[in-house]
Amino acid sequence: MKATLLTRRYLLEYARRPLNLVLLLLVPLVFVVLVSGALGDFAKVIGGVGDPGLLAAPSAGWAAGFLAGVAGFFHVLGSRNADRRLASAGFGPRRIVTARLISGVILALLAAASALVALAARTGLADPVRAIAGSVMFAVIYLAIGVAVGSVIRNEVNGSLVVIFVWMLDVFLGPAMAGGDVWVTRLFPTHFVTLLMLDAPSGHAGSIGDVGWALLWTVGALLLAAVLLASATKTHPLHWYRGARWASVRRAWEGLRYGMREYRRNIAMWVLLAVLPVFFISLSFVITPDQPAPVELSEGGVTTARLISMTDLHGAIMVPITIAFLAGLAGLFVIQASSEADRRLVIAGFRTREILVARLGVIGLAGLIATGVSLAITAIDFTPGSWMGFTVGNVLVAVTYGLVGVLIGSLFGRLGGLYLMFLLPFIDVGLAQNVMFSAVPPAWGAFLPARGAMRVLVNAAFTPSFDQIGNLLLALGWVVALGLVAALVLRRTAGVQST
Repeated sequence: MKATLLTRRYLLEYARRPLNLVLLLLVPLVFVVLVSGALGDFAKVIGGVGDPGLLAAPSAGWAAGFLAGVAGFFHVLGSRNADRRLASAGFGPRRIVTARLISGVILALLAAASALVALAARTGLADPVRAIAGSVMFAVIYLAIGVAVGSVIRNEVNGSLVVIFVWMLDVFLGPAMAGGDVWVTRLFPTHFVTLLMLDAPSGHAGSIGDVGWALLWTVGALLLAAVLLASATKTHPLHWYRGARWASVRRAWEGLRYGMREYRRNIAMWVLLAVLPVFFISLSFVITPDQPAPVELSEGGVTTARLISMTDLHGAIMVPITIAFLAGLAGLFVIQASSEADRRLVIAGFRTREILVARLGVIGLAGLIATGVSLAITAIDFTPGSWMGFTVGNVLVAVTYGLVGVLIGSLFGRLGGLYLMFLLPFIDVGLAQNVMFSAVPPAWGAFLPARGAMRVLVNAAFTPSFDQIGNLLLALGWVVALGLVAALVLRRTAGVQST
């Protein structure tokens, strides 16, 4: 009875934020409708899956898994102290864990249902049993991952990054997207679930089979999440806070310096920024089959279609995808974490432009670290036609999505912002500008912020000349426009007029 009451309360708590419910339904719809067709075409080229009707099915699982993972993480992180008080009041950790997991599973099933409806409308369900079972297992596995991460990691930046990048590695380097079979990818959480949805027997499942491993991952992840959540409910949190001081003439510099000091203490975030691109980009070169794909390139004013190795193409495109996610999340969380502090800085005499310089400095450094590491890792396996153009394109992607993260974080909050910062870079950089799916990116991508930067980047990756002045100006125009809007939003957030 108490567990039922708690479950209802937890669901009502989630429902009190209408944006969360809207995005829980909207993100799978947009993701699956826009992505499934293009990913199906890509998988046809490199996946080797027999039934074309099954190729788009994993996209429903991907959408449901991401949303369930993020929902699970914030579901337990934001209520940890309240859950401990409930446990001390007589509810007990067992009832609290049960209620949290049941309410989380309900949210996961809602995300899976939304994704399946979108898949049915977009491509149909070639094999309904596989699609439904796979999407539900995706959602439950990632719910468990989100709960487990939220039980262990107290910092929402670190925890969100962990959940997102587990998902990114799992999806981008899994059997549906990459098509290769490297032993390390068999350790990914949904490796066997994806193969089930594709009706592609792994050949390495042993006596329990692919179904057995998929169920083992699902049940095992839930059990591990339950154990970690129960342990977290019994322990006591550690709180820490350190303030900052400021000077008059050097206010902008001091704001940047103390902002960097705050985030320097967050070692895990910097490790993720520096280390995750290593795995993400390096593995994309290793596991992608060396097959040719057509790409439209411009050189000397002449546009031609050339055949490029899918290995080089996949590896080069993974760089801006990684950078866009990292820079966007840095912008989102820096602004979210500093909103109250910025108001205090204004009261203490800081000008809005000084706060903007300080915050954008932290975001810019995070983006440059991610860009530098990504380019260094890329250089091991791939040499672009023009390093200058390739670097400029990636830096423009980082700046663009750092500013997008500032806007999203200021307008939509942590959870809603995180959903959108997953959706926007994936749709824009990962789909609308991605020449892996077709020789020329789709026309509708011209209205999205990364078009100019990505055309500069792709052309520089595979040609030695630079004749993308129009696209460079387009990318710079987006940066200027986003910067101006970010300044206006920051002024409103700080609650003062410009001085």
